[in-house]
Amino acid sequence: MPNYKLLTPGPLTTTDTVKKEMMFDHCTWDEDYKKITQEIRSGLLKLARVSEDTYTCVLMQGSGTFGVESVLTSSVGADDRLLIASNGAYGERMADIAEHAGLSYILYSETYDQVPSADKIQKLLNEHPEITHVSMVHSETTSGILNDIASVAGGGKAAGGPGWGGVVKASGRTFIVDAMSSFGGVDIPAEELGIDFIISSANKCIQGVPGFSFIICRRDCLAACEGKAKSLSLDLYDQWKTMEKDGKWRFTSPTHVVLAFAQAMREMEAEGGIEARHQRYISNNRLLIELMAEMGIRPYIDSRHQGPIITTFFYPENHAFSFDEMYHYIKERGYAIYPGKVTDADTFRIGNIGEIYEEDIRRLCAIIGEFLNKKIQKREKSHTAFDAVIFDWAGTTVDYGCFAPVQAFMDAFEEFGIVPTMDEVRAPMGMLKIDHVRTMLQMERLTAEWERIYGRPFTEEDVYQVYQLSEKKILENVPRFTDVKPYVTEIVETLRGMGIKIGSTTGYTDEMMEIVAAAAATKGYKPDCWFSPDSVDRKGRPNPYMIFRNMQFLGLTDVRRVMKVGDTVSDIREGKNAGLFTVGVIEGSSAMGLSREEFKALSPKEKEERSRKVRQMYLEAGADAVVTDIRGVLEYI
Repeated sequence: MPNYKLLTPGPLTTTDTVKKEMMFDHCTWDEDYKKITQEIRSGLLKLARVSEDTYTCVLMQGSGTFGVESVLTSSVGADDRLLIASNGAYGERMADIAEHAGLSYILYSETYDQVPSADKIQKLLNEHPEITHVSMVHSETTSGILNDIASVAGGGKAAGGPGWGGVVKASGRTFIVDAMSSFGGVDIPAEELGIDFIISSANKCIQGVPGFSFIICRRDCLAACEGKAKSLSLDLYDQWKTMEKDGKWRFTSPTHVVLAFAQAMREMEAEGGIEARHQRYISNNRLLIELMAEMGIRPYIDSRHQGPIITTFFYPENHAFSFDEMYHYIKERGYAIYPGKVTDADTFRIGNIGEIYEEDIRRLCAIIGEFLNKKIQKREKSHTAFDAVIFDWAGTTVDYGCFAPVQAFMDAFEEFGIVPTMDEVRAPMGMLKIDHVRTMLQMERLTAEWERIYGRPFTEEDVYQVYQLSEKKILENVPRFTDVKPYVTEIVETLRGMGIKIGSTTGYTDEMMEIVAAAAATKGYKPDCWFSPDSVDRKGRPNPYMIFRNMQFLGLTDVRRVMKVGDTVSDIREGKNAGLFTVGVIEGSSAMGLSREEFKALSPKEKEERSRKVRQMYLEAGADAVVTDIRGVLEYI
């Protein structure tokens, strides 16, 4: 496997010398190994700028989330209440932890591009005197924002500065900070600020490897945790009591990770400590933003709140590409970046911590520039390859997820006493509506249900009756499903600018299309023509006749110069039966069967798996190309 550098907020690229430390197998009972654990604990206290009399450090097996869960479930007792200040996925994860553990909590949420407000937290504390603990994330890597923990904390010598809130400590609450992706890369004077628990992980700014988290905490706050833990293995107090004796871990310790981390701490000190590392990260980040701006790529977070760890960028304007496409292009050339986690915009993320230097940032940006330029050149060279693009309607250009006919079939079958699953409804999508109904009734489960309810097999008359009802239902539904899918209007405008004509085929009837086409036109999408099965004697997909009617209307004779774009297997077969270059669209497709909100809520891994299945479905049907979203069509024009 080719090696590459991780431009992520952790795990991150480490030095070879850190990696080599893991080659030694150490016994956990050895005094020199326990000494290493104690030296790590002491060293972390120094980095946090706290006194050993007041603070202690506990190492906890597992990732950073294990550390967060350990603190929350060990410190928030049955009579306590937690206020969680959230502006990203990791603040929301705290709420998930609290929910699973049965903790009493209040969630205060800001949008992903805004920092939690000290004033709003103060107001909540005033309104809810029962709140005993406040938690928040410092570096929220969902977006790259660096939250203002100082204004929320309100403790110690730093008080009195501009905008100083004096909130948590002034009110006598316990303050918990998830500094997972900032500790070691940003100076955090925990004692000055009055932070009671600060949590981070071995594989972040100290540049170790994944395997344990660590918690720096006030001794009196930790002592108050005795007997509160909701978990055996994540009991922070018991872990501390065992570790405090001689450095022995309560359960099997991640020996190789510990050795690597000790080396990482030595290398950090040699670099110049937090100050020097912070300066390198800041320089990397500023250079990254500057070089991306030269390519017209803008950061998601305002410069006032942009942290030095990871930066979220909007997709570049006027470029048709999928993140997956760019990701693989970059990875093949030695770097890995992250997809976006922001729900209200199309974004990707680039981290600049770990063993990353100026030359890496410059090389990465050169690769991205190369990728974008190649796409432009490819489009310019091949823009005359097609005279027309014929789009499918629902699920391809309008009605993300193709829900209008789906809902109609669901409603029609339910009136006949049968409740089909979503998979059963979607399997025949793209067929003539009556063929769709027939195919559903031929499914083993639905056939059995029909016979159970009616005491006989279904007939063609039954097919027709269900079909007639579905037609009525879809006429009722379609006015609600006329929103144009993302990027359609922009891509159609680009195609027309190239002199390319825009046609459309559909499974709707003429009556339905007159409704939805008029509504879509008011929202920016109007093809040059459209044809339904009504125009070809009800011989719709996978027959090619609607395509030929489009070509006739548009004055085209060469099928080799026409592209068909659709979102079902029937669309693909329709295009191939007509002899066209045929493209399947993944996102927002009937084949995917998810709303935009449902799709965005998926994890990157889930998105990849669902997209893979749809891609395979199209290819098996004969598709010449498969694109993530409609912007990918420009790749083949």
